[in-house]
Amino acid sequence: MIRMVYRDGRYFVGDVPYFIISAEYMYFRDRRDHWRDRLEKLKKAGTNTITTYIPWRHHLQIDDGKRWYDFTGETKDSRDVVTFLETVRSLGFYLIVKPGPFIHSELNIGGLPDCVSPTFNPEAAPALRHHGRSVFWTYDASELPAPWDETFDALVKEWFEAVRPIIQPFDTTDGPLIGLQLVDETIYCTSNDPPWHIGYEPSGMRHYRRLLEARYGDMDSYNRLHATQYEDFDSVPAPQLATPGLSGAPAQAAQRSEDLLIYVDWAEYQWRYRRDLYQRYKEYLGIDITYLTNFAGITPPIEENVPDLQEKAVEEIPDDYRELYPEWWFAMNRVDQDIDVHEYGLISWLGVAAYDLGVFDRYINTAMRGRGINMEENWGFAMLYDERSKYPMIPVFQTLVSVAGGATGYNIFLGVSSDYWEDSLDRITKLQHPTFPSDAPIDEHGNLRALYFAAEFLNRWFAEHGESLLKCELTNDCAYLLYAPYAAISSWVPDARYWGLSEHGIPRCGHQGFEEFSKSLQEAGYSVAMFELEAASAEKLGQYRTLALHAAFFMGADEQAKLAEFVRSGGRLFLSGELPEVDLEWRPCSLLKKTVESALAAGETNVVYRRENLFADGKFPETLAAAGIAPSVVYSDSMRVFVHHHRSANESFVFFFNFDVDGSHEKFIEFGGQRIELTLGSKTCGVLRIRSGWIVAHLVKGKNEVEDITDTVRIQLGDQVIEAEGDFSSCD
Repeated sequence: MIRMVYRDGRYFVGDVPYFIISAEYMYFRDRRDHWRDRLEKLKKAGTNTITTYIPWRHHLQIDDGKRWYDFTGETKDSRDVVTFLETVRSLGFYLIVKPGPFIHSELNIGGLPDCVSPTFNPEAAPALRHHGRSVFWTYDASELPAPWDETFDALVKEWFEAVRPIIQPFDTTDGPLIGLQLVDETIYCTSNDPPWHIGYEPSGMRHYRRLLEARYGDMDSYNRLHATQYEDFDSVPAPQLATPGLSGAPAQAAQRSEDLLIYVDWAEYQWRYRRDLYQRYKEYLGIDITYLTNFAGITPPIEENVPDLQEKAVEEIPDDYRELYPEWWFAMNRVDQDIDVHEYGLISWLGVAAYDLGVFDRYINTAMRGRGINMEENWGFAMLYDERSKYPMIPVFQTLVSVAGGATGYNIFLGVSSDYWEDSLDRITKLQHPTFPSDAPIDEHGNLRALYFAAEFLNRWFAEHGESLLKCELTNDCAYLLYAPYAAISSWVPDARYWGLSEHGIPRCGHQGFEEFSKSLQEAGYSVAMFELEAASAEKLGQYRTLALHAAFFMGADEQAKLAEFVRSGGRLFLSGELPEVDLEWRPCSLLKKTVESALAAGETNVVYRRENLFADGKFPETLAAAGIAPSVVYSDSMRVFVHHHRSANESFVFFFNFDVDGSHEKFIEFGGQRIELTLGSKTCGVLRIRSGWIVAHLVKGKNEVEDITDTVRIQLGDQVIEAEGDFSSCD
């Protein structure tokens, strides 16, 4: 093995990008004498990397009140993680390890030991929601500990110091360890939760107030900007979810502009709550290597089919607020500003993309949010999520979607089903199905299922062509600018009933902003991107053909200056909303407004401005077309197409997805002066590698096992014709 480096969202061996084809294997749910057999089968299927959690609760042993850790199988064979990791190394895999402390994995307390949960230890401090009640783990209705509590923090440090000597020997110049992932979907799987779901416990509030003091310096500055009269930072309250008043009308989130800053402050705290813990855990683990994360999708929280679900463990989101999920995501997950702490990785528990265009669009948006690996693609969780997931077409389709959106590798989650665990590890999932998961590529007896051969089909192709794909860049027609302060405020304001500043519009970022922007452009064939305005350099702005933003009456001075310079240098900006007149300290600042008004007065065409929202009505593609900006890729209805280019090599990768349920359909794709004619069937998807006008490689999924339909697929580029039935590739 050769030492890997990580940059620009992908792994490299030397200067050559390396496409990660990984599978998750939960050794702790399987017998030790199964490990080598299952790993050998994953290797034969084309997997180059193994990912695995190391559950804290599985290895912690308590005898007569004394804590110790079993990493060698002294008390149970499935605790012998040393042998498991050695087996991974001996078989020539790369390795990504995920030691928590919280790991989800459907385990009791998400893999935390009982001693840290207030449910089992009354001295443990619980994490709290806005209403003052505990945060519960959905699967077993146990209370989750306050992450910033000193007692819990000390135990986490003890865990990382114990597991470090187990992991560190695998961090050598010749591998196999190439990365670590801490926590899971940020803290307690809250990366797509609303901002009132966690952080209200005393230890969290102390962290919040320390951040306020660092931000504002002293109480005079805080009170002046917030129009308040608090005596000290310890007196500053947290925002609360608006509830209907006596009249039945919703309570309004703000009556004065100064009231908005508490939401900006709280969103920054919610971001730092997660980021700072990740940084702290990195320091505790003390291994200098690439750190990854696994952000949940830009999607509403997904309902899982959890057996024995207890009412107290479920925190319902009020109906009015459910559409605000993109705001929560953008306010609290600041990917571009986290690059110094961890690298972006995504997961895709979003629904069934082949049968729901809304889910498909969210897959693409989550993959496009940052370059990184799809750390968890559903290969076999049919009983827990959607029964259709047991059919090969579903995970193949979705894996291709994430790669089409920019994922630089993928993870078959899980590679292996097993049935070897006791209630003390996981007391819930066997109530639903005797194995975990229900339908992985390799079953609990080591037999190869249909998903195994589907994974082999996919892996073989990306093993050969993944390196070249990673040298390409995704076509982009228009990028949306994410501005966290807008998302922070909008997170609490479903509509005008909740808004008390009648003289100003509601700031929007995701809801009625990026979400609608992306949906309408994808439907029209445009390729989209997004990035954070606060973190963007002038060089970054200049890389994009066109930028879009829905603005509010305020914007930071630095951000206004960047956009003003972009416009003055000839950049194309589509802007709606109020032109900002103040900065975030309420000082007059209208640099962007003056620049836009000057450009419009001079008749310059690089700026399009409208006071009404350009994006919420779904008609933004018409605005782009009217401005002379055509999509770089054009294709038939009931399709989505994404093109990755390597211009110096005159090479493109074309990903295509058909949404027709049955029948044979004539389709086309046009880009760069080339036209591809296709005959596609039920949910046909695939990828073409095209060099100098010739298809040099292809992968096509032409069999839809959900509908039990096998179609003949025909692809023509110029005089070249490729035609076959069912699933086929250039590797066949």
